[in-house]
Formats: sequence, C-alpha cells, structure tokens
Amino acid sequence: MAIYRYSQWDGSQDVALPSADDLFDRLSEQILQGDDLRGALNRMMRHGMRGEGQRGAGLQELLERLREARERNLDRYNLSSMFDGIQERLDEIVGKERDGIAERLRSVDPPAGDPDAPQGGGAPQSAGGEAPPDDLADMLRRMANRRLEQLDALPPGAGGRIKQLRDYDFMDGGAREDFDALMKELQGQLLQQYFQGMQESLQNLTQADLSQIAEMVRDLNELVKRKLQGEDPDIAPFMAKWGAMFPPGIETFDQLMDYMSRQMAQMQSLMNSMTPEMRRQLEEMMDGLMQDNRLAWDMFELGVNLERLNPSAFPDNDFRMFGDEPVTLQEALRLMGELNDMEELEGQVRRAIRSNDATQIDADALGDALGDEARRYAQELQRLTKELEDAGLIRKGGHGWELTPQAMRKIGDKALTDIFNRIRGSGIGDHNRDKSGIGVEITDETKRWEFGDPLHLNTLRTVSNAVMREGQGTPVRIRPDDFEIDRTIAQTRASTVIAIDMSYSMFWDGAFQAGQRVGLALDTLIRSKFPKDQVSVVAFSYFVLPLQSNMLLDTYWVEFGGGTNFEEALRQSRRILGRQGGTNKQIILITDGEPTTYNWADGSRSGGYGRRGRREGGLLEATMREVMRCTRDNITINTFMLDQNPTLLRFVQLMTKINKGRAFVASPHSLGSYVVSDYVSNRNRVIR
Repeated sequence: MAIYRYSQWDGSQDVALPSADDLFDRLSEQILQGDDLRGALNRMMRHGMRGEGQRGAGLQELLERLREARERNLDRYNLSSMFDGIQERLDEIVGKERDGIAERLRSVDPPAGDPDAPQGGGAPQSAGGEAPPDDLADMLRRMANRRLEQLDALPPGAGGRIKQLRDYDFMDGGAREDFDALMKELQGQLLQQYFQGMQESLQNLTQADLSQIAEMVRDLNELVKRKLQGEDPDIAPFMAKWGAMFPPGIETFDQLMDYMSRQMAQMQSLMNSMTPEMRRQLEEMMDGLMQDNRLAWDMFELGVNLERLNPSAFPDNDFRMFGDEPVTLQEALRLMGELNDMEELEGQVRRAIRSNDATQIDADALGDALGDEARRYAQELQRLTKELEDAGLIRKGGHGWELTPQAMRKIGDKALTDIFNRIRGSGIGDHNRDKSGIGVEITDETKRWEFGDPLHLNTLRTVSNAVMREGQGTPVRIRPDDFEIDRTIAQTRASTVIAIDMSYSMFWDGAFQAGQRVGLALDTLIRSKFPKDQVSVVAFSYFVLPLQSNMLLDTYWVEFGGGTNFEEALRQSRRILGRQGGTNKQIILITDGEPTTYNWADGSRSGGYGRRGRREGGLLEATMREVMRCTRDNITINTFMLDQNPTLLRFVQLMTKINKGRAFVASPHSLGSYVVSDYVSNRNRVIR
C-alpha cells in the first residue's frame, strides 16, 4: 500500500523540470495571446517558469538579489577604517622607539636623585668605574635628539609614516623588530592579492622572495608585450618556472591574463572607492612596502599592459561605503573583488535579459555570490533556450532568437486546435462531396470502365476480374470488359486572401492579435489539409503590407499611422487573387472600423470619411468601386466586424449588398471559430 506524505515547500524538494515540449507549449500560448517570440522569451526569462509544479526565480529576481547583496556590503563596512589598525600598530612602534631613546638618554643624563647615578653627577661611569668620554655622550645625545626630531616630523597618516619609517634608523631593537614584522605582514597581504599561490611563503617574506617576485613580474610583462605585438605566447615555460605563485587551474594565456586582470582590478576599484586623502595614504604605503623600486615600476607597467590588452577587464567601479564595521587592507581588497564580481554578474544578467540568452551567465560565480539555489535557477534558465534549440524549435538569427519552420507549424497546429476546440458541434473539416465521377482526385472506390471514361486503370482489380472470369492458369487474358478504373471526384481549388486591419484601434482589446491567430490557423489548415488551396495574408492601415506566414508571429512590421485604406486593401487583394488559380476566390476582411482614407486618381491619399462635404462621398465611392471590381472578378468579400458601431454596420451592409458576400459580428475571442467554420463549410461549393 502506497503512502503519500505532503509537506510545505522548503526549496529542497526535487520537482521534475519541464520538457522541451512543455517549454514550447508555454511559449506558444504567450505568442498566440499576441506576444512575439522575443517578448514571450523575455517574459519567461525575466520571471522564471513558475506554475504547474515549478518554482524558480527569473532573471529579474536574480538581478534584484545581486543588487541587494551589493547594497548590504556597502551599508555594512567602513572603508575609512582600513588604516586604523595599521595606525595603532605604528603608534605603538613609535611609542616603543621613544621609550628606547629616553632610556638611552637616561643612561647619559640620569635625573637628579637617581640612586644609580654616579656620585657628583657628570657622565656615567664605564665598567671599570670610569665615566665614558664626553664626546661619546654628546654624540649619543645628538643622535637621540635627531631621532626624536624625525619622529616628531612623521606625518599623521599611516601611509606617510610607513614610507618615512622604512628609511628610519631605529635606536630601539624591539621597535625595529615590530616595524619589520608589520612591513612583512603588509607586504604579504599586498602581494598575496596578486599571487595567491604564495600564501605560505608571503607570511615570512624575505628580500630574496621580493627579488623572485620582481623577476616573475618582468617575465610576465614580456608575455603580455608579445601578445600586444600580435604573437601567441606559450605560457608553458612560464608556468613551469613560476606556476607555484598562482592558483591551480591556469593552463592558457587567456586564463592567466583573466586572473591577473581580475586581481589588479580589485586594487583599482579600491583606489576609486577612496577619498583623495585615503588614496594618497595607500599610495604612500605601497611605495613604502615596495622596497625594490624596480618591482613597483614593473607592477605598474604590468597593470598598464593588461589594461591595453583587455580594457573591459578594468571597470571603472566606485563603491562608496557607509557602514560602521571596520576592515583591514586584505579584507578591503577581498571585498572589492566580490563587489567587482557582482558588478560583472549584474552586467551578465542585464545582457541576458536584453538578448533572451542566459547561457552567457556564469552560473557558478552566481552561486558563489548568492548561494546554490541561485546557481540552480541560472542553470534552469540556461536550459530553457538550450533545450528549445536542441529540439529544433528556435535558432539564432541575425536579430537574436527566431522560430524554425517546425516551430511555426507547431504553433499553427496549436492555434487551429484552440479554434476548433471552441467550435460546438461537428461535421466540418471533411470536405466530402455527395457527387462523384470524373475529376482529378482519386478515391478509394473503383468502377467498371465505360466508353468515354478516363483510363485511370486499377491494375489489381482489372487482373482479378480476368482471373475470376477465366479461372486459374496462365497466361491471363484481359478483355475490355475486365477493365476497372479508380473513381475520381471533382475538387475545386480555393484561393483566399486574409486582410487584417492594423489600425490603431485594433490593438485596444486584442483584435489584431486575434486576426494574427486566424491567419496562422488558416495557413496551417490549408497547408496540411488542403495543399492545393492557396492562402495569402496582408495587413493594412494607410498602406498594404503583404505578409509571410512566419510574420504572423511577430509585430515589428506594424505601422498603423495615417488612416485605414480599405480601397487599397481590396485592390491589392484582388491583384493577388488574380495571379492565383482556383475556382473559389475570397477575401476575408477582419476589421473594427470603417475606411478613413483612399487613393486619389493621381496616386495620392486623401482622408475624411465621416466628415461632411464632397470628400466624404469620394471616400465611400472609391471604396465601393473597388468592391464592384472584386464582384466582377467573382471574388467574395467576407467581412468579420469586431465592433458594432452603427457607422461600421451601415458601411458593411452596403458592401455585402453589392458583393453578395457575408458579414459577421464577432468578438476577438470568437473570431477564429467564425472564420474557420466559414472557410471549411464553403470552400467546396461548386460555382456554376
């Protein structure tokens, strides 16, 4: 016995992902509701694929999460505190040096009343009980005073103090050791920013290590220069020599450059985010830490060359922070890297929204920034277009994604299915005829041949008749009485032009989108069920635009300004039907309003239907003249009105009176059912 347990969604449950067909069904539904492929894909990408058991974030939500994560960092940390810890340690070092100097001075000039002072005052005694020479004591006093003057002249900022203390000759050995330890620590933090593979060795940095780093930077500069000169440098020898200074996984020149550019961009972003005073302090501190001036120059040159090689890798990011939490130099550099990564991810997501292509998003980097859930959502969105592309339903075109012919047929089938599902009753679509006889379409029935019949000989039935007449044996002798032919029926060919009004008002309540669905459904119906029929589609406002069937899935071509020219729409449709064969010819006119402009004799347009005066009459007369030309050419005009405006009704009544066509009042929802039913039920009428 199966037991089912239900619990609230917590994000950990596995839900079957939609297949390519499911994805395309959702896409088709949006397209048939009036969206184009770009808009439908964009909606799915922006908002994800929620519903029907699915739960997932879209690109818009991921973008908002990235922005929130960045703002949390900016509101949390205080970048100006970066030098506070360094400043405190420098103050301690300077204080220890001052104490050491004072101790030295006390040994020369002990304060009065000091029990350890030599009797009678004067200079201290030597180990043998003799006082040191006065000149040595004077030299010690002068040296101490110079040191104190140097300490008094130290700038207040940490950067300036490091730069001056680097060349300062400490008198106190403990202070010297503390300063050297601070220098090594800061050098390690700074260089580790660029060369993460040296984390352990940078903790105990020596002058020899700095020399090695300087040599490596020069070698790296040579690689970049060769690339700038158009060569394709091999990094294998470089990595064999210096690979230990870099993290694992770097195998190509591009990977090496991407890594170095990313690390140097962190320092640039840190500089950009500082106030001028903080920036000056950091520059002075770096000058002090880089004891080898050649190394400092080589690092600067490397940064310039990398930016020339790939300017986009050095974004001009400026992160202003307003929080209270202090950060160290190392934490600040790491934070700049995270913020730069978020900026890059934001750019990737924005580009994915514009292009409807999530494959350019680094899902792993997104997961590092926002967590595993965000990584899964990004991978799901990447799968959306990939599966549709692999299934042959969409493909890359000159303007982004476009539907394939296979996809257009599937959407047409869906439109047709939706329309037929709304038709109550049955009995349409078979195109049966009660009368059979001479024709061009072969049926499954046969008949004995009669004189005058076309000789569509059914070989199997003819030979069978001869065998049954003469019995078994060979040869089989066939007589004219044995002839049996296939029955044929006379099929009429229908030619149809669907003229869709694309005036402004057609877009108010979905009427134009309904007309698009009808055109697509009829095109699919005719191509699949009546391949000998022909259908053309035009859209019209003040001009007429012939459409390919694939254009019915888009709206980029719509231009509704300038009026509604029924005369030109009928004239162009009549010309199209004149070039096509077929016995039945019809124009399906889908509109929600009367004509508002027409063509004058000189080819220009004139407007004013509904106004008083001669121009109103001219518009109506010009349109009705074209209706009469269609009638003379045996073209039926069937009008589907999407509005019950009295003026429109009077105009259509006059048009149907002249043409003997049909007029229907329909809503955008029922329009498809009316058109398809009318087409199927009337296409095989024999016009005598």
